Amino acid sequence: QMFKGVCLNRHATLDAVQKRLFPRRRTRLRPAKLASLTNEYICDCTTRDISAGGLRILLNEDILLPKEFYVFDVNERTIAEVRLSWRDGLEAGVAYLVPPASISFYENTGVRRLAQRFYAVED
Repeated sequence: QMFKGVCLNRHATLDAVQKRLFPRRRTRLRPAKLASLTNEYICDCTTRDISAGGLRILLNEDILLPKEFYVFDVNERTIAEVRLSWRDGLEAGVAYLVPPASISFYENTGVRRLAQRFYAVED
């Protein structure tokens, strides 16, 4: 089938949809912060897509990400523990190891510092 000069392959589209375990929904410029599992600040980012299984994030800078880390959703005030699934430039896909939970459930003061307006790394 042709649409404005582009050949649409129905089977390729169906295959791509079936590979996705969870439907995703786009978010609007949703700010987030990343921290290592040892509570060290990594960088700020923006959540692009969200699903029951994970997130697609856009990093604010091109830095190395650890295999596993925390994502703090600034708007929702939740923290999720995630594993890096893929990386393409400033974009990355992460899968939940521990789904998002309210920051209030975290006794760990290092992680709770992510919720502060200006996150400071101690020397």
